Amino acid sequence: MKRLMKLVCPLLIVTMMLLPYTARAGIIGTDRAYAGALDASNRDRVASFVSRADVAQQLAAVGIAPGIAQERVNAMTQEEINSIAGKIDALPAGGVAHAWWLAILAIVVGGVIWIVWWTH
Repeated sequence: MKRLMKLVCPLLIVTMMLLPYTARAGIIGTDRAYAGALDASNRDRVASFVSRADVAQQLAAVGIAPGIAQERVNAMTQEEINSIAGKIDALPAGGVAHAWWLAILAIVVGGVIWIVWWTH
């Protein structure tokens, strides 16, 4: 046993001195932790959006089965998921776009200006 110790101890000392060993312990920043949680949240949000009944009906109307849509969501990169999640947040509630009201207002204002211009 002593003979084994005499052989192993110098070998351990030499390997500890010659072979690099490093250990890193650090604190994960809040921004990195938040980004990871946000990425997971965005992926869940897009997946639940695609699985909604009204969205599945709209996808079926254009020929995309709900299962295929879910597979496509699973195959997306995180950048694509984040982009789509941002667009989901920007969608109008209730399905009524405010751009239609602006278009109607622009037509009315344009009509009034045209009538005033030609009758003046």
